[in-house]
Parts: sequence; C-alpha cells; structure tokens
Amino acid sequence: MKLRFILVCAAVCLFQNSVNAEETERPGAPHLLPAETLAYVRVANVPELVEKFRDTAMGRIAADEQVQPFVGDLYRSAAEAFQVVEDRVGVPLHELLAIPQGELCVALVAAEQGRPQLIVFFDVGDHLFAAEQVIEVALTAMAEQGATRTTNMVDETEIILHEFPGDRQRRVAYFVRDGVIGLSSDEVMLAQVLGVWDGDEVESLATNRTFTAIMKRSVGFKDEPPQITWYADPFSLAKRAIRGNFSAQAGISLLSGLGINGVKAIGGSLILGTEEFDGIFHTHVMLENPRNGVLKMIAFEAGEVTPEPWVPKDAASYTSLNWNVDKTYAELTRLYDTFRGEEAWQTQVVERIANGLDIDLEREVVEGLEGRATMVSWMQRPARLNSQSRLIGLKLNDPDRTRAMLDRVAAKFSERLEQKTYGGTTYYRAEVGRRRNQQQNSELVRLPTPCLAVVGDYFLATDSEKLFEQVVIAKSDVSLSLANELDFKLIASKIKRQQGETKAGMISFNRPEEGFRSLYELATAASTQSRLATASENNGVFRALNGALTNNPLPPFAVLARYLAPGGALVTDDETGIHYTAFTLRRD
Repeated sequence: MKLRFILVCAAVCLFQNSVNAEETERPGAPHLLPAETLAYVRVANVPELVEKFRDTAMGRIAADEQVQPFVGDLYRSAAEAFQVVEDRVGVPLHELLAIPQGELCVALVAAEQGRPQLIVFFDVGDHLFAAEQVIEVALTAMAEQGATRTTNMVDETEIILHEFPGDRQRRVAYFVRDGVIGLSSDEVMLAQVLGVWDGDEVESLATNRTFTAIMKRSVGFKDEPPQITWYADPFSLAKRAIRGNFSAQAGISLLSGLGINGVKAIGGSLILGTEEFDGIFHTHVMLENPRNGVLKMIAFEAGEVTPEPWVPKDAASYTSLNWNVDKTYAELTRLYDTFRGEEAWQTQVVERIANGLDIDLEREVVEGLEGRATMVSWMQRPARLNSQSRLIGLKLNDPDRTRAMLDRVAAKFSERLEQKTYGGTTYYRAEVGRRRNQQQNSELVRLPTPCLAVVGDYFLATDSEKLFEQVVIAKSDVSLSLANELDFKLIASKIKRQQGETKAGMISFNRPEEGFRSLYELATAASTQSRLATASENNGVFRALNGALTNNPLPPFAVLARYLAPGGALVTDDETGIHYTAFTLRRD
C-alpha cells in the first residue's frame, strides 16, 4: 500500500511538473512564426552548435596542440581589430560572441500589405546586459538621426518601436522577455509572436504541411536532430517582395509560364558531430505533382553509378548521374516553340547549329547520348589557386558517329584545335590565349589546357591535359581505377544504405583531404609566403595572417590529414520532389 501511494504521488508530481513546463516554456520558432512564413533560418541551440562544430574535423584541427597557437594568434588579431567597435558598444569580442545562449531564428514573414517583414529572436540567457548594451547603442544612433520612440504593452511585455516619421522602411521594434530578445521591422508581428507565446491558438509554421514534410526528410541517418534548419517559399517571397513593381511582376508571370511556380518550397538542415558522421547536409525541393514546364525537364533516372574504368584512383571527387535525355529535349523544344512560335526551335536553333558547326543536333548529339554523365575533379601539381582540374564524360550510344563529328568540327577549327596522341588515344587540345599577367602569375594560377576526345564509349572534355593523360593511364590498367579504392567502396555502401528503396539518380564521392592538401602546399610555398609578406605591408588582414604563419609555422600535413575523412552525396527524385543528401564520415 505504501509503495502504491508513493508511485501515485510520484505520477501526480510528474504530471504537474509537465503541465507547468508546458505553461512556462517558450514554444520553438516554428510554433511562434505564422504559417505564411516565407523564409527562415534557425539554430536550435547556439552553444550546442559551437560544441558540435568543435567535434568536427575542422574544429578538431583548430584545437590540435600543433595548430592551436596559429589559430589563437589569428583570434588575438581579430580581437585587436574589433577594439574600435568595442570602444563604441562597450562589449568586447568574446562577450559579443557569447550573447546567443539558446535558439536563434531569422525569418521573413508575409504581411497583409507591403513587403515581407523581418523577425529575429534569440535567447540570451544571463547575457542580457551585454545584448541590451548593443541594442541601446544602435537605437541611440537612430535617435541621433531623428528617429522617434514609442512603446506598447502586450500583457506584461513592453514592445519598443523606433521609426523615422514618414519612412516605413526604416523602423525597428523589439521586446525583452524571459531572457529572449525579439526584433522586427513591424511591431504588429512581434505582438502576434507574444500572443502565441501566451497561448493563442493560430496556424503556425509548424502546422504548414509543406514545411513539416521537408523537415521530416531532414533529420540524421539515425534520426539525429539537426543543429541548423532552413526553409523558403521562393516564388511566394518573390511575388510579395515586388508588390507595386509592374516590370518585375511581368517577369514573375514569365516564370509562371515556364512552370517555375511549381516549386512549392525549398528547405533542409545541417547536422554536425554524430557518432558516425562529421556532418550531414540535407536539401529538399518540394515540387508540384505533376510537373510542368522546366520542372518537367528534370529527369533523373536510376542507373549504373559505379566509376568507369577511366576514372583515376586519385581523383579528388567523382559524380555520376543518369538522365532521360529524350524527355528533357522534348520539353525544351515544346517550351521554346510556345514562347517563340511554331517550329522556332528547328529554324532558330537546330538549323543555325547545322549551318555554323556542321552538326546535326538531334541525330548526332541528342540521339547519340545514352543518358549517363560523369564529372571528375583532380588536383594538379604543383599546387595553384586553381589546382582543381575538371573533366566531364558523356556516355554515347554510337561512339564512332560522335568521333566522326568531333573530327569534322576539329577540321573546321584546325587553327584552334591541335590533334595529339597519348598512349595510343587520339585527342584534340584547344589553344588558349596566354595573357601576360597569367604568365607572370603562373606560380599562383594554373594555365588551362582544354582537351576533347572520344575514349571507349564516352565523349570526354577536360580543362587539363595532365588529367586527360591520367584518364588514359587508368583505362589501360583496371587496378588504377577509382572503383577499386577502399574509401570509395565504403562511401558507396553508405549511399546504398541511405537511399533505401528509392534508387539514387545521382551519387557523388569526394576526398576533402585532396583539396586541403593543395591549399596546404600553396600556403607553405616560399613564393606564397613572399607575396603574403609584401601584401601585409598595406593590409591589416594580410598582416595578421602573415604574422600568425611566421610566428607559428603550420605542422606537417600528416597532422591535419589524420582528422579528414571522405564523404559522399546522393540525389533521389520522387513524387514530392528532389532530395539531396551530402555527408562526410567521422575519423576517430
């Protein structure tokens, strides 16, 4: 009996505590904002976001004992540069950065009349004094310029409005309540937020079905909650932002004719520092179903995405997609003829290409494409600002016909396209004008060497002859292909698990280490350090960077590389729209 009595009392206490918590706890941003919110970005908890970032590869690199002195030097330089602002607002940099202590949200909300209104609110916790100091400085500056101050009470909360008489565009209202600061360009919006906070039942962003559908798709692989979420209704935002601008409204009508209004919303999330992943990024484009216009041209298809034998094993990134070329081309032709007149595409595009380049667009190009496209990036040595060279490969239905077309075009432009051979493979290299300043800056900038070729059943185009040579080498030896690399196989398995029953129309693989290595080599090169020293003579930012690098040389690259892991991405296409997921693995 005593045990039952204790359990009943405990249950009553827990129930009462939950009721009290519901009565006093502030609702989250999606519940406070109206359903007609046009765009928003929300950080669920700023201190938690900071801690999660510290646990990512970049955060751990910055905290490494061999890197931290360099980072600390840069921070001290930033704090010194901030001194001018500190003298004015009375808040040092570290206190300013510490002001957000919980949720932070920035949103654009539809107004009954006029343009969308801005709303910002954020938790400041016990840093209210510093936050009010910053606000007071800004409002004092407005008062000095002629702004007037009025107040309005909503229950027990005071809304303070500063505005310039006769100028509706220059106004700011704010309130302070329970350690939360709300700011807006419209005091009515703030009053509505406070009303919902106090229990008014209204339709909110949290009840917007499009918003909730996007957010449900934007959690981590194991339902980990995101630290940052974002959402936008771009077409509605554009229409409301141009109210009264008739020329801009004509442009919106044109976009509607193209079917762009079928984009219902775009949103996504960022999740950092999970058990398995360094970071996960989601973006979902919600589309009308059925799709019309240019949206109908989006034609991802499930298909083979394993790297082709010619993809070099040391590629920095690899992306492959499958596409319904015929569907896209048919809709493109229809839209063009709709706006330009019957048979306009044939006479204005197809025939002009035939006359100018001697290419039959439909028979030799469109019908010649199988539908798979592959993009590869590769870091060319020595390191340059544009070391990342790129290649695109298009799978062909009839390689011989495409090769004949390429030979014919090359003969027509023989003064610009030079025929060459490497490893038994014929290709054409385009001559690019070498400007004098490019030659002078060759230590910083790579001179592009564009190449075109048909290799196997692919048409290849690249901006680097050296990358093309690597492609030829890889094709000759299957062991040199990316498909056999363990890190690619690992990412491919993660992608397969994530896509579930919906087959990906596109996948991507990337090695952050390769790009980071190129930047490291460039930063530590003698020529770069010499240029940085010269630039620092007249620039404070370069002076700080040069001083930090001089006083705290970067450690060997191996120290940084141990934190970096490969990543991947995939695109799925279903009846609701297109979803993009990117992730980077976490290295222990």
